[in-house]
This record gives sequence, C-alpha cells and structure tokens, in this order.
Amino acid sequence: METPEDSPSGSVESSGGSDAPDTDPVTPDLAPPGSVPDLAPAEPAAELPMTPLLPIVPPTIEPPAIVPPVAQPPIAPPPPTQAWTAPAEPVGPAPGFAFGGPGERLVAYIVDTLVITGRLILVLLAGALFAVIAAAATFLIWTIGGIGVILGYFPYFWVKGGQTPGLKLFGMRVVRDRDGGPVGLGSALLRLFGLYVVDGLVLYIGFIWIFIDKRNRCWHDLIAGTVVVKRA
Repeated sequence: METPEDSPSGSVESSGGSDAPDTDPVTPDLAPPGSVPDLAPAEPAAELPMTPLLPIVPPTIEPPAIVPPVAQPPIAPPPPTQAWTAPAEPVGPAPGFAFGGPGERLVAYIVDTLVITGRLILVLLAGALFAVIAAAATFLIWTIGGIGVILGYFPYFWVKGGQTPGLKLFGMRVVRDRDGGPVGLGSALLRLFGLYVVDGLVLYIGFIWIFIDKRNRCWHDLIAGTVVVKRA
C-alpha cells in the first residue's frame, strides 16, 4: 500500500485552502478501480524464545481391578399359557339361603336310608304274611278240592253205573258181591275208605290180595262187599 509520503501531490490538502493541524488523520488514497495494488513484503515475525523440551515419560498403565461377578437371581420360567375359560358362575345361593353342610347331609342320608329299609321290611313282612295266608288258603283249597274230588269221583261213578272212565275202557263195572246188583252210596263210601286207607296200611297188602283171592277182590272189595266183573 501507498503511504502519505508516496502520494502524487506530496502534500495534504485541507479544506478552504488553509493549513490543517498536524493532528488530522491521514486518509489513504483509494486505488482506482481496476488497478493492482502494490504488495510489499511483510516484515518478518519476531522470533520467540526456544523452550527446552522435557523428556517424554510414558504414562504408567495400571491393570484394571478384578471385580467379582455379581450373582444374578434365577430367571423364573414364563408362566404357562392359560386356555380361555368361561367366566365363573355365581357361587352364592339366593338371598336368605345357605349351603347345606356335609355333616347335615350325611345324617339326612342315613335317616332316609333307615326309613327306606324300614318300609322294605314292612313290605317283605306283608308279602310273607300274604304268602303264608295264600299258601294256607291254597293248601286248604287243594285239600278241600282234592277231598271233594276223591269223595265225589269214585262214589259218583260206582253208584251211577258201577263204571268209572277207566273201568269203562275195559268193559268192567263194580257190583254187589252177593247178588250182582248196583252199589249203593254206603257201600261206595266204605269201598273208598278201604281203597285209600286200609289197602296201604301194611305194605300195600290190600292191593296184593287180588292175586290171592279167588274172586280177584282187594281188601276194599271185602270191606264194601263188592266185586268187579265184566262180560265174558
């Protein structure tokens, strides 16, 4: 750059043609546009005093402290996946009610069992009594009926014609032994008594007597005075 001394006029003009005081600032002239300013070499920088270098000491590297491992708490397994369930139903009874206790229900069941057992025993006793009565009645009916059949069967046919269905099959008939006439009711009853009572008293000899008697008579024939005949 140019200094005031290098300016072309060689002097500093002041306004109004009068001399300006020395304290006025000096305004450098501006270079015309398009001109290249003169570059003056820069003054060398002042040298700094040299500081002696200290020896480089490598830093001391200490080994890292060994920290004991911290025991980790055991990791709990994840809870099992629960399937979907329906919402729980109300567990309480209706207002004013309570659930029956197990002891009370047990005693009630025992009482009911005893009542059922008692009724079954009554039914069995009634059935047994009815069976006894029915058996007795049946036996009585059978006895009376059997006696009636026995008392009525043989005397009826002996008196009526002297032929039972069995005798009629072989052409035989029961008649009085003395004259061959029909048998009366009294003789028929005596013959029946001898047939069912007397003939079997002593080893059924009364029936076997038919092989001994010349007229083929059994003991009941001898008692009633009858004989069995057929046409020759």
